[in-house]
Amino acid sequence: MRPLKVAILWHFHQPYYVKDDIFLLPWVRLHGVKSYWDLPEMFYEFPNLKQNINIVPSLAIQIDQYINYGRKDKIQILTEKKAENLSVDDKNEILKLFFLCNYDNMVKPYPRYNELFLNSRNKEWALLNFSPQDWRDLQTWYNLTWIGYKSRERSLIKRLFEKQKGYSEQEKFAILDIHLDILSSIKKQLLSLRNLNQIEISATPFYHPILPLLYDSRSALESLPHCRMPDEIFNFPQDASNQILKSINYFEENLQFKPLGMWPSEGSLSNEVLNIFIEQQIRWVATDEELLSKSLGQKYKSIMKYFPLTYQSSKGKIKIFFRDHILSDKIGFVYSRWDAKDAANDFIYNLNQIKSDIINTMGEEALNSAVVPIILDGENCWEYYYQEGIHFRRELFSKLSDNNEFETIKLSDALNYTDKFAPIQNLVAGSWINANFQIWIGHEEKRLAWNYLAKARKHFENIKDRLNEDISKKALEELYIAEGSDWFWWYGDEHSAENKPDFDVLFRYHLKKFYEIIGDSVPEELNIPIGKLKEKQILVQQRGEVYPVIDGKLSDSEKWINAGYYNTSSAMTTMHQIGELLHRIWFASDEKKVYFRLDTTKKLEDSEFIEIEFISPIKYRIKISDCWCKILSNESLMFNSFELAKQDLIEFAISRSVFGNNKNITLKIYTESKGNRITYPQQGQINIDLI
Repeated sequence: MRPLKVAILWHFHQPYYVKDDIFLLPWVRLHGVKSYWDLPEMFYEFPNLKQNINIVPSLAIQIDQYINYGRKDKIQILTEKKAENLSVDDKNEILKLFFLCNYDNMVKPYPRYNELFLNSRNKEWALLNFSPQDWRDLQTWYNLTWIGYKSRERSLIKRLFEKQKGYSEQEKFAILDIHLDILSSIKKQLLSLRNLNQIEISATPFYHPILPLLYDSRSALESLPHCRMPDEIFNFPQDASNQILKSINYFEENLQFKPLGMWPSEGSLSNEVLNIFIEQQIRWVATDEELLSKSLGQKYKSIMKYFPLTYQSSKGKIKIFFRDHILSDKIGFVYSRWDAKDAANDFIYNLNQIKSDIINTMGEEALNSAVVPIILDGENCWEYYYQEGIHFRRELFSKLSDNNEFETIKLSDALNYTDKFAPIQNLVAGSWINANFQIWIGHEEKRLAWNYLAKARKHFENIKDRLNEDISKKALEELYIAEGSDWFWWYGDEHSAENKPDFDVLFRYHLKKFYEIIGDSVPEELNIPIGKLKEKQILVQQRGEVYPVIDGKLSDSEKWINAGYYNTSSAMTTMHQIGELLHRIWFASDEKKVYFRLDTTKKLEDSEFIEIEFISPIKYRIKISDCWCKILSNESLMFNSFELAKQDLIEFAISRSVFGNNKNITLKIYTESKGNRITYPQQGQINIDLI
């Protein structure tokens, strides 16, 4: 039987972090030593396996600045300071920054690092009582824990992990040297794998911009007709074209080849942008399956996403691949909580189901043209896996490599496959997240950022003729950096992280640099944080008495004003998962009952449900769909009452007796929509205090 072809693309991406000649954030270096070398290195173990690596030039140029120009990040600079000479400000920064990693997988497994973490929770105590050796061990451990598992095979790294405590200044610096050595190996490694015909290296526009919004910010209206537009419309098609061209030029100058394909930033496409790719002679692009579904409407069949489709216009042709978001998100969000073998088996099971669906629908011959595209970040998810997912990856790669039912391919291998469906002539503008641009332009903070960017870009257009070539080039580069998607990702309420304000600082910094370069005064508005210094808390406990009526009506929502809440919409971080059903879950209690309110993003459809898993003081689950509710438990439950209402929102009340005399409840939340299962929080649990 013919094999089913599988194309896995790992996206390597970081925005441009430089401010005042240092990297404000360390993620190029830390993800570099954790994933960018570690992940491809495993490919050598499976010579029959072919994969795809996508590189954003804004990441590549920063790696080069680390290894060839001596530029350092804030964490490096704090690490290099001798422990005995740390100032109070240095120590405060270390306590704030040197635990920014996944606790369960990167802190807790190491007794000394965990000890320092637990002691640091009392910040004042730590500042007074940490010895120079404590500070040195903390400086060492934060840099040590980021080293990937393949890199840990080095003898010195093994020795330093085994030592656990009492590190010297020399050992601390040795780790930083190893980091630079790993970074310097990435380019050579990727080119070696490419020369072995084992990987295809593709690109993304230079600074990772949302191309359709550069072409015309009103393209957001195609998928969101009622989306409020910024006061200043950004409409510079030449910038969309130049971001692509700059990326091509970077590849040709630094890697000595032109990329055949591109993963457009966040899978963002439109008809206009596709035509630019065609003009730049890019052969393939990729996006998410939902964009195809939205574009074809009733003509869409789910089987179509497994066939690269030709987009055809007066400019020419280009192939489009459509990401299977369920399988991609399973690697990104689900399998981290599974046993490695079970996860790999489940992935293979899903591929077999896809293969059967293709054969049953279109016949076995259709497998000659079918491809299952799996596309996801190559770095962020591994923090959530036990030992960074090395066991899962090895299990998965082994099964794909040794299974005659499947064949892994480079995406360009499919360029000459016979088309099974008619060419696409119209693609609705959108991204891989919900097939729209809500994440990048649909919030007041995002619109304000677009206003500032559009004003600066229009100003440049008005004065460029009086600038000399060098100044014009430098000024435009700052604008290109400010066009990156990441700044807009972090504005608004959807995503939360400890260093979220730094992205606002960087966005405004590059716009201010633009005005300084051209010799104009910096607009005062750029000195004011766009986020208005609002603290968007994920978990807030109940603040007073609450007497809700369980009727499911939005009109009664003011009765929840003193309730506690968990913001699911702010729980997303550097990664985003498709299929959100919840905005927020509210909770409250009185002497007799515990109340819950679920604010959903939409009315639940068939097969969609929300599940509340109570972990302590008693284990049971409540599963709620549009037409049913189930209470599941292996224990005896003492319910005196249970009320449920579903209308504008979902409300339910449980008799307090089921929790006994306990004043603390721990729980997790799961939602499932069209096969997409989301867990809140992704690791850990939600702790609710009863009053």
